[in-house]
Amino acid sequence: MKFGFALRRLVLTGPGLPAAEVAFTRGLNVIAGPSDSGKSFIVQCIDYALGSGEPPKEIPEAERYTTVILEIESNRDKRIFTLERSIRGGDIRLTTQGEPDRILAAKHQGGKEDTVSQFLLDLSGLGTKKVRTNEQGKTRPLSFRDITQFVIIDEETVIKETSPVLSGQFTSKTVESGVFRLLLTGTDDSSVIAKEDPKVAKGRQAGKAEVLKVLLQKAREGLADVGEVRSLLDERDRLARLEATLQQAMAERDAEQKNASPLEAKRRGAWQRLRASESKLNVLSELQKRFDLLHEQYASDLRRLEAISEAGVRLDQLKEERCPMCGAQAEHHDNSHRRERLTPADVSQACKAEAAKTIRLLQDLQSTRATTAAEVEQLTSERDVLQGEFDAVAAELKTVLEQRVDVAAKKVDDIRARRDACKKALELLERVQELESLLAEANTPQKKERADGPASTVSTGQAEPFSKEVESLLRAWRYPNLDRVTFSEKDQDVVISGRARRTHGKGVRAIFRAAFNLALLRHCVREERPFPNLVLIDSPLIVYEKPDAGETEFPQDIKKHFWDSVKSSFGDAQVIIIENRRQLPSDGAIGDVNVVLFTGNDQGRRGFIPSPSGSA
Repeated sequence: MKFGFALRRLVLTGPGLPAAEVAFTRGLNVIAGPSDSGKSFIVQCIDYALGSGEPPKEIPEAERYTTVILEIESNRDKRIFTLERSIRGGDIRLTTQGEPDRILAAKHQGGKEDTVSQFLLDLSGLGTKKVRTNEQGKTRPLSFRDITQFVIIDEETVIKETSPVLSGQFTSKTVESGVFRLLLTGTDDSSVIAKEDPKVAKGRQAGKAEVLKVLLQKAREGLADVGEVRSLLDERDRLARLEATLQQAMAERDAEQKNASPLEAKRRGAWQRLRASESKLNVLSELQKRFDLLHEQYASDLRRLEAISEAGVRLDQLKEERCPMCGAQAEHHDNSHRRERLTPADVSQACKAEAAKTIRLLQDLQSTRATTAAEVEQLTSERDVLQGEFDAVAAELKTVLEQRVDVAAKKVDDIRARRDACKKALELLERVQELESLLAEANTPQKKERADGPASTVSTGQAEPFSKEVESLLRAWRYPNLDRVTFSEKDQDVVISGRARRTHGKGVRAIFRAAFNLALLRHCVREERPFPNLVLIDSPLIVYEKPDAGETEFPQDIKKHFWDSVKSSFGDAQVIIIENRRQLPSDGAIGDVNVVLFTGNDQGRRGFIPSPSGSA
């Protein structure tokens, strides 16, 4: 079996107290005994260990017990898990052999993995399912608490007149019907695309209308600033005419520009020649400046050489005198350390030779300067002629441009400005029209929309295979005068032999409720639908003993057929029936099923909680 789990053992512990324990097997399990033997307390402990927010009711026998331990076995891989929870509340400890312990939150939290609800849903094959919460298609993750009404049916619920699907709370009807549809068909509401909440949509629509009013007012003010504006159709015609006129004006401007092209080319040629002449003139002018600097350098060199030569002549004419240091005559000086050197006369002669060389260079420079000056003068004259030619062509071109091309371009600009103004007016007119349409739509009341996808309630057709399972069980139990079992889409409940379940007395309602839940279990097993594949029912038969006022006696052999059918039909799943011992056939002899009998006295096992003396 791919889905679900089976209970193996329930244990109640407390410090210094003997453990209260009951074991379970696959298939049918029966816990029977008199009142006040702890049978319903067992149901509450199981539900509490599986994540219920309500702790077991306080009973005197269990007041010192502190912890509920529930051992379960996965149907898919036979792994054993232990759930441990304090009776005083809090989270749940999950123990798995070979793995570290985990703490699971008792309350379901969508998207959180570490919750007992998500753990049990994963075992049941329902871990990723979603259910719709309203008709607009809003969805939320499934919780294990959503399906416990189909798994654990206590002694008060089994006789209720309300549908086994619905709790009677209007706000939860969509969720409850969706959960039942999910269990029957295996299809959840993950694909449903939610429609907007009507209240949110109404508020959004009112806000949209306010914004549209502001935008419409601004658009109308913009139209007033534009000036005289005609109708939308007239403005469109006007724009078409302006576009045609603009194209014609642009063609005229292009023609005038084309006519001015030869003058433009002529001016460009004159400008290039003028630039070439000025460039050459600039180069020669720069050379003249450098020649002037070189002339000054030569003149300076000649003056320096003349001074050196004159000094050499004067020095050569001086007589030798005594040494100014020691006073000795010149002939007594020791000149062995002195190198041979030129006389002042030699220096003067060398300076005159260097001066002659510089004079020749200066003469060459003067010749070059004269040639350059003549060329500069010629280029200046040529530049002036070219400048005159350029100015004449430029003046002619300017006249042509101002008189013809500029007029044509101005005409284009004028038409384009009128065209742009018309476009703006047309755009504002279209915007006003659009905003008025949107405002009218926003002020129109919106119809309430339902989400696309399957209906939230289960239809008669969808429930037909399930209805046949209910009918099959009731026939196996030999329910009297049984005709046909159908499903009421309105009540979300079975209709047996043309009569709604809620119209029967509580004894028959309990039998039918047991058939409802067991049929769902068998349907899910046969069709391999995700489900815990476990059903626990508390007291489905005891209220059948005494009919309600106005009802005839019920045939009692239905109980025997009930046990035989349940024992033989659910070997692949787990069914736990809590009952009064008197409801067992042949004084408790049901066959090879797990039967736990409580006596309520010291003969045998008294009850679920061991007696103070230590006996069970």
